[in-house]
Amino acid sequence: MTDSRNQKPSQRIPHLHTKGLRQADRLFRSGRYADVIRLLEPQVFLYREDPTYYYLLGTSCLLTGDAGGAFSYLSRSSHIGSDSVEILLALAATQVRRHREDEALQLWLDVLEHDPRNRIAKRGLALLRGAASPAALAEATDGERIQRFLPRFRRPVPKRAVIAAAVLCVGIAGVLLAPLVRDRLTREMDPVDPRDGVELTLIGGDTGSLTEFEGRFRVMLTEAEIRESFRQMGEAFNSFRDNLAVREINRILNSNASTELKRRAALLRDYTRTPTFLTFQDNATFAQVARDPWLFADSYVRWSGRISNLDITEHEIRFDLLVGYETERVLEGVAPMRMRFAARLSPAMSVEVIGRVVVEENRIRMIEVTSIRPIVPES
Repeated sequence: MTDSRNQKPSQRIPHLHTKGLRQADRLFRSGRYADVIRLLEPQVFLYREDPTYYYLLGTSCLLTGDAGGAFSYLSRSSHIGSDSVEILLALAATQVRRHREDEALQLWLDVLEHDPRNRIAKRGLALLRGAASPAALAEATDGERIQRFLPRFRRPVPKRAVIAAAVLCVGIAGVLLAPLVRDRLTREMDPVDPRDGVELTLIGGDTGSLTEFEGRFRVMLTEAEIRESFRQMGEAFNSFRDNLAVREINRILNSNASTELKRRAALLRDYTRTPTFLTFQDNATFAQVARDPWLFADSYVRWSGRISNLDITEHEIRFDLLVGYETERVLEGVAPMRMRFAARLSPAMSVEVIGRVVVEENRIRMIEVTSIRPIVPES
């Protein structure tokens, strides 16, 4: 991180000068932090030298509980742009979450050196002085409480406009909105609508024979096992646990299930979603995937490790990930990686990736990387 004691912090981070950042700003100001991450994470190459991009992404990570990712992005924001007060405050809040109280203290002091009346920095110092224990400090900054130590990255609305709008809304609400509120409450009492595509997992009485016995199959299933596999597939899919659903899809595709059931399973895979660092669930280890590649084909893994054999071209980036070797202690395996977007990578760099498992002839051909972020070493 840039040493803010050797340069005077600016008051604001740079303006939002692109459509993408303006959209991210609107999402951020409305509290949709997960959507900010989904929007910005894939665009790291486009905004690789933009401190505002890293500020919005880092602060959104912090507000969704990812302090490690927040520190990486906010540090990058500090490196490539002037250390604005907003960046310093966000970094200080992140350091508290990472249990780096000394670094947070220095950052708040840097802010007060530039802006002696800054209330958020004073609040932070008071927090450090008053916390009786690390547990008390963690409790004071847990969940949404961390927002008390973050700058308000919002455009102010004149008070007169707020008052006028409030009066108008109150007047209209009593006349027009009461029926709508009743309808909304009634709807919310009903079960959640099923996810689009889940109907493909339903096996009715008129489906016909569920099994076939001509050909070669990896898995031989009874009709009862096929029904159970589809039940688990639908339950996982409707709960947005797509990795589990894909594994059941692969089980069916490699089994003696009927051609119609295999067609439906293959169609369901088109409805699954690409996970992010925020939404990822149900990981598989390198050993699990290497043992049964067919079962994990087209599912996603979240692995960390060290980059080796880095090859950067105009169209893609390839490297081998030494899985588990980010601490240089245990090497779980070597996985070939391919990225079709740009990122700032270097040999021997420690990273965490999310990627789709690409299988060929029942072996891992590569991991198609969809998200990547550096691992900041513990100091």
